[in-house]
Amino acid sequence: MSVTEQVQECCDSCGCYAEVGTIIGEGDETLLLPIEADSEQAALAQLAPYAALAKQICAEVVIQPQWQADAGVLNAALQFSCTAEKLIFEMRARAL
Repeated sequence: MSVTEQVQECCDSCGCYAEVGTIIGEGDETLLLPIEADSEQAALAQLAPYAALAKQICAEVVIQPQWQADAGVLNAALQFSCTAEKLIFEMRARAL
C-alpha cells in the first residue's frame, strides 16, 4: 500500500481561502516569544500580560522563560495543550 500526497488548490470566486489543515498543523503546540529588554526583571514584566492571556486560553499552559543576558533577550517558550489554543493565543495577543 502506498501513500500519495494530495495537494488541493483552494480558490473562491471572491478571493482565496485556505483549508484548515494548512493553518492548524498537528503537533505545533509550542510558541517561542522573544522579548528584548534591558534587564531580566523588565523582560519578565513585559511577559506578564502574555502569560495572563495564555492562562485564560489554556489553564495548563507551560511557560518556560530563559534570559540571555549577553543579547538582552528573554526567550519564553509557551507550551499549549493543542495547536488550536496556540493559534487562538496568537490571534488574541495581537491586541497586547
